[in-house]
Amino acid sequence: MNQPTPAAAAAELAVINHLRQPPPHGKKRVIWFHNQADHYFVNMLDALNQTGTAEYIGIFFSPPPGASVLTKLPERSHYLFIGAGEVQQGTAWADRAMRPDAKEIIAGAKFDMAIVGGYDYRIKRWLFNHGRAQQIPTAIWTDSNLHAEFDGTLKKAAKRIAKRILLRKMVGQLDRFLCANGSGVEYWKYYGAPAQKTLICTCLSEVAAAVTPDESLQIALLAKCGIDTEPARGRRLLFTAARLVPAKGLHLMIAAYRQLGLAQKGWMWVIAGTGPLEAELRQQAGDLNGAGIYFVGVQPHDVVKALSGQAAAFVLPSVYEPHGIVVAEAMGAGTPVIGSDAGGAALDLVEPGVTGWLFKNGEVEDLTRAVREATANPAQLAAMRPACRRKYEQWYGQYSPLVQVPKIVAELVENKPRG
Repeated sequence: MNQPTPAAAAAELAVINHLRQPPPHGKKRVIWFHNQADHYFVNMLDALNQTGTAEYIGIFFSPPPGASVLTKLPERSHYLFIGAGEVQQGTAWADRAMRPDAKEIIAGAKFDMAIVGGYDYRIKRWLFNHGRAQQIPTAIWTDSNLHAEFDGTLKKAAKRIAKRILLRKMVGQLDRFLCANGSGVEYWKYYGAPAQKTLICTCLSEVAAAVTPDESLQIALLAKCGIDTEPARGRRLLFTAARLVPAKGLHLMIAAYRQLGLAQKGWMWVIAGTGPLEAELRQQAGDLNGAGIYFVGVQPHDVVKALSGQAAAFVLPSVYEPHGIVVAEAMGAGTPVIGSDAGGAALDLVEPGVTGWLFKNGEVEDLTRAVREATANPAQLAAMRPACRRKYEQWYGQYSPLVQVPKIVAELVENKPRG
């Protein structure tokens, strides 16, 4: 493990000492445990602290990354890393060690509520026990999706039985189940969570306004991604932001794109992301690689969001998607979405023919049908944009964590005296 710099060590000690003291100004304190310091979570934490309803502190279960988003934000909430060891690519979260004093830090902290992202680490399950023993309300925040639990195999059936047994105790320890989407609510109800404790509290995604696609801006963005812009002029854009892994179903979209002859019909498909399947997917694209289908690698988040808004349609053909925040970002920009019926956010946000299209996951024929319908009438895609924005505003107006979390904190801890 890399040793922290003196400045980082001093900042870490200051947070630990802060945790040992009651929160300032009589506020309640919520500790939110999260796997890693991604910009979505850090921005949410800062936004929650700006509401003034409570003090929110982030504790991360992985070591600080080399280029942490925490160093790049104008406002930063208190945070602490309690993971130990280098993070190896492909390592399961549950196998990543905690620092030796991790439990001691938490046990010595003064807080009124805990929100824990998932239950994959052993220390997370210890947190559920700790919360129950100390009478600290504890919630789980999860992007679980019930659709991953059923594939018709005996293996999955056996796994469901085992999880019903193993999760029973954990379900009894938790005060709330905060789910990123409706499929997560179904998941926790299936595994025994009481309906009155289960609700949607989605991931923060702030898209200020719908976008009117502009070809000059689209061309500038494509140039940033390294695409030769002259052949791109006058072409309509399909866009995907996803890791290049089997679960994303990108091989299905390549097949559909080729079958429909979209390159010849003036459509280009740009995929932002990287992953172990890149070489295989490029090979499948064949002569269309760089001539209709463009793999542009990992792009800055602002470029991804901008391309989502400039696209005629956003495509996420996942075989399984726990949530898919990129779906919400695209729809917030006004872009219709083509997604699978195993995609968490897509199931809540996509109204077929109104804000996009759904297809049966894993079925290239049904994806081809959805893409055919979407690309057959570009004017219809443009006319759908206001409905996409309205759906996004309705969704986040009701389920944003900035709306839901303060309500839950008030409900569980506002009138509870600190011990």
